[in-house]
Amino acid sequence: MRQDTASVTDSHPIPIAANQSVRKDEPSTPLELLQPLRLMANAIEVPDSLFNGLRIRQSPTPDNIIIFDRRDRTAFRPEGVSHNFHHRFELVCVLEGSGSVRIGEQSFLLEPGDCALIHPNQFHHYMDVDAKQLDWLFITFEMNEADSLATLKSSPRRLNATGILGLQNTLLHYHANDGKQPNALETAYHLSHFLKHMRQLRNIPDQRIYQSVAEDDSRDAILEQINSYVRDHLSDAPTISDLAEGIGYSVSHIRAVFRDRLGVSLGRYIRESRLSEAAKLLQDSELNVTEVAKRTGFDSLFAFSRAFKNTYGMPPKAYSLKIRNGPNQE
Repeated sequence: MRQDTASVTDSHPIPIAANQSVRKDEPSTPLELLQPLRLMANAIEVPDSLFNGLRIRQSPTPDNIIIFDRRDRTAFRPEGVSHNFHHRFELVCVLEGSGSVRIGEQSFLLEPGDCALIHPNQFHHYMDVDAKQLDWLFITFEMNEADSLATLKSSPRRLNATGILGLQNTLLHYHANDGKQPNALETAYHLSHFLKHMRQLRNIPDQRIYQSVAEDDSRDAILEQINSYVRDHLSDAPTISDLAEGIGYSVSHIRAVFRDRLGVSLGRYIRESRLSEAAKLLQDSELNVTEVAKRTGFDSLFAFSRAFKNTYGMPPKAYSLKIRNGPNQE
């Protein structure tokens, strides 16, 4: 059967399907439009391998993204210290209602239009989020090669129009429409662009950043001492009695202060703080699982593995492999 052809140039005929008509009046691509692309293509070096190239998991791309909205102040004091220490990034954006947030060693008063990026295993809790009208957006995710986000650590920013649009685009593709699954690729793409833009946003005003706790708020001062002592003595597996003696308060008093400010028991905080430090060591150090268990005060590898799995949903060895190989590696 005879095959019709059309040509971009007379010397390079391109086959046309039998059922495809040829429009003689359809213009071809002007060669001058292709010239910039040709120059870029010609500048590319020959690859070392035709099978091992750029990989998404090796780039600073958000993965395993979860988005939710909180409008009830009771939701800001969840059960479990794993909500205050975890291995995920947590982006919080204030849409309505103000509140104080402690991130690491600092406290920030966040107002509508503010956003903050909490890093993996960074201590944080929401202290005085009690406005009558609340609407805070949360986006949590995992990311490899996250050095580009280092400047956002403990550095809340003020949203501008471009940032708000970036968040809208992120949410647009996260929402499932017509029964379809959320578009993970588009969601990650827009979130990645927002995080890049976030580095250029202005910091919140200095008067809303508290380097130390106010003298008249003794409960937060005690909380700061509790946090510092526990983090400095994790390898000793400190008891509540050790803690009380170390900071100079009675056991009953520090129990009451801690439950009032964080909504969880002090004993649970101490246990889960050890596990949070273990997760951080598995992620950032070259220590093996046995060494991490000893460093965080566990007497046996079995006890450590069981406690870690109960908190993080997987054994410490599997967690270490997941973090090092990428969030999409099981």
